[in-house]
Amino acid sequence: MGGKAFIITIVSLCQLWQGCHAEELSRCATTPSAKKAPPGSPNIVLVLTDDMDHMLGAWTPMKKTQKLMAEQGATAKNWMIHTPVCCPSRSELVTGRYFHNIRNGKASDRGCMHVNVTGDLDHPFYADWYFAPHLQQAGYTVGMFGKQLNGRNPKCPPPGVDRWFANGGGNYYNPEFSWASAGTLPSDVQFKNCTYNDGACYSTSVIGNVSLSWIKEVIAQPEAERKPFFAYIAVKAPHIQDGPGWPVPLPAPWYNRSDLYPGLQAPRTPNWNMSCPDHHWMIRQQPPMTDEQAVKSDALHRARWLALLSVDDLVADLMEELELAGVANNTYVLFTSDHGFQFGQFRLPEGKWNVYDTNLRIPFVVRGPGIAANSTFDYIGSNVDVMPTVLGLAGVDTPSSMDGQSLAHLLVSDHKAAPDPTLAFLERSKQQGQAEWRTSLLIEYYGLGNVVRYEHLADTPNNTYRALRVIDGINGNLKLAEFTSWDNWNFEQPADEFELFDLDADPWETKNLWSKADPTLKKSLQDELEKLYRCKGAGCRVQLKSVLV
Repeated sequence: MGGKAFIITIVSLCQLWQGCHAEELSRCATTPSAKKAPPGSPNIVLVLTDDMDHMLGAWTPMKKTQKLMAEQGATAKNWMIHTPVCCPSRSELVTGRYFHNIRNGKASDRGCMHVNVTGDLDHPFYADWYFAPHLQQAGYTVGMFGKQLNGRNPKCPPPGVDRWFANGGGNYYNPEFSWASAGTLPSDVQFKNCTYNDGACYSTSVIGNVSLSWIKEVIAQPEAERKPFFAYIAVKAPHIQDGPGWPVPLPAPWYNRSDLYPGLQAPRTPNWNMSCPDHHWMIRQQPPMTDEQAVKSDALHRARWLALLSVDDLVADLMEELELAGVANNTYVLFTSDHGFQFGQFRLPEGKWNVYDTNLRIPFVVRGPGIAANSTFDYIGSNVDVMPTVLGLAGVDTPSSMDGQSLAHLLVSDHKAAPDPTLAFLERSKQQGQAEWRTSLLIEYYGLGNVVRYEHLADTPNNTYRALRVIDGINGNLKLAEFTSWDNWNFEQPADEFELFDLDADPWETKNLWSKADPTLKKSLQDELEKLYRCKGAGCRVQLKSVLV
């Protein structure tokens, strides 16, 4: 992370940095102590990046993570994001709910990118939907570090969270966080005027160091008092540092060097700078990228790789600390992102927001006891399934409030190596007939308005869509997308435009097959999409296998 000597205890923050103050608020609430965790309960860590693509090379600079995670665990081949933009995807992750079950009732209620959430801990988002109480009731201590939502974050820890060190992404340099533990006064902590060569003021280093400090603190507890822990570590990288002009991520000082990846270009995929007159309106009206826009897009791609090097260091430091503490063999570590990205695909030089696989596909890697090293899995899943999977690995059944499905029973193949609580969950899953997995996945997005990035219109109100992603042995590898506008917020009327792709034949989605597709297939896809779009809770998990023709 740049600065191993910078491992600190969270209680020293106000003593070491300027800008720390307690607001005139009452002490943060505490939640009732849960029963003691079952013996052998595994620790769990989730590392979450921001805007990290899967298809366009972002995994390449992550050499340490490849060795420590992918080579020691299982890598998803078909992991998607349910909504390709920050706040909705993160909200879906921490609630396990589809967008249509957490969004506002109309487009004018903007919320956090249309998510129905406030910073009030009595709001249903935190009081009813949030994941943490389920872990707490299983005997876990929970720490949340880094970017939770883009906005509407509370000052105090949400229910079930013991240590809270969070922001909305903020700045790479001199970042600010809200910090609190249950039962303390909340504080704002501003990192500034630090010595940069040890990472003290670089966001990825700060988040990594503070989270590892907490993990060490938990492990150091007397055995009779020690709880299994869940740590949520969410970095800003490789998201851009927002600003005018041509914004890019800001690498750590020690990685901001011209000799790293000189001349690196964004991949020139078959749909790079491509005109697509048979696609959705926003895509077909795109002008060609200029030479300047292409150069700036390439610079963005390189800056993202440089920013990811510090994330790679964070993962390496995390695994080293777990090994040194003697808990690595009883810890599950998950690595993923909040959505993908684009660098000139369909003439869009920067951004996300869109229904295409470069924006949807994300890395998802899991290692831990009972998971086969250097393995892969084909199951089609999304961020909505992450918290059910975390709970399953902890031995906790998926709550009725969640729409997602636990993958734990398919990830853990060596039952002799599995922790006892995890094994008990696997046995319950088998008894409940959950050996099968879905073959179709719901995608949904509600346009944020007219968003211009790198001089191109990258999002519009009529870039509101719902989509069905199908990967099975009968229908193949398909995607149906239905586009509408804010006026048709609930898809109560027919969509305005349609796209249908065969991704086996056309992996870069250059040919829209809708106009010539078989009517029976189209109806089957639309029926499946409608069913998933209206589902809620356990009803989303009743039919995991596709019923498409």
